[in-house]
Amino acid sequence: MKMSKPIKIMLTTIITLTIVGIVAIILLIYVDFDESSDSEPTISDMAESSFVTDEITTDLADGQFIRVQFRIVTDNQDTSEQLKSGDHFVINDAIIEELTVLEGSDFRNELTSVREDVKGAINDRLDEGEVTDVFITQKAVQ
Repeated sequence: MKMSKPIKIMLTTIITLTIVGIVAIILLIYVDFDESSDSEPTISDMAESSFVTDEITTDLADGQFIRVQFRIVTDNQDTSEQLKSGDHFVINDAIIEELTVLEGSDFRNELTSVREDVKGAINDRLDEGEVTDVFITQKAVQ
């Protein structure tokens, strides 16, 4: 059976479009085009979505006192704005609650643990958003 030229062109076009469509679907499924979500945030990104606490002074479990200030980095600018807008008294309360069970030696030897504890305490108090990092910007154990 002999096919006419228009039918051959139509079949070739349909087959070509089907192959191109399959390749496009495979690329969309298996190739991650959004590289920005996997990359680490830059310092300027972190600064835009961060909040600096007031200097906090509290007693520690071993009777010493600490003066400390934190930079709290959030997952987005809205969460940072929430912290800046007046909800920071709740954040200060969470920080003080975490610090009063620590000892002065924790601020010399266990700073990573202190930052993680503060991060967890703040995240527990947030309604929306998340704290991604906590930096200690000032500290003095007395």
